[in-house]
Amino acid sequence: MDATAFLERVQALQRDGYRLLMINATAIASTEDVELTWSFEKHGHLEHWREQVPPEQEVPSVSGLYPFAYLYENEVRELFGVKVTGLNVDFKGQLYQTSTKVPFSAKAIRARLDAQKGKKP
Repeated sequence: MDATAFLERVQALQRDGYRLLMINATAIASTEDVELTWSFEKHGHLEHWREQVPPEQEVPSVSGLYPFAYLYENEVRELFGVKVTGLNVDFKGQLYQTSTKVPFSAKAIRARLDAQKGKKP
């Protein structure tokens, strides 16, 4: 992901009057990557951007442009392990209290599935 180009695209949408609807994350078990989707809307027109992010890659926050994005970004960082940088409000891993650190990472999901396979029905 080219962070500068990404933020320039987001800035252009904001200037054009688009609002950020949501940021979604999905773990990809086969690669340990996370697929992020940013959804924007203007007058009923939707724009969706998808980016597959490996665990070591940093993703720039869009909270400087869309202030409420901090909530989505803290969530994808805590639950999926995405390295979001530059958040305007950073909960530092304290948004959720979970029994498993990064519970929706591909590694954590595989561990739960493997543990279930070991149990008798």
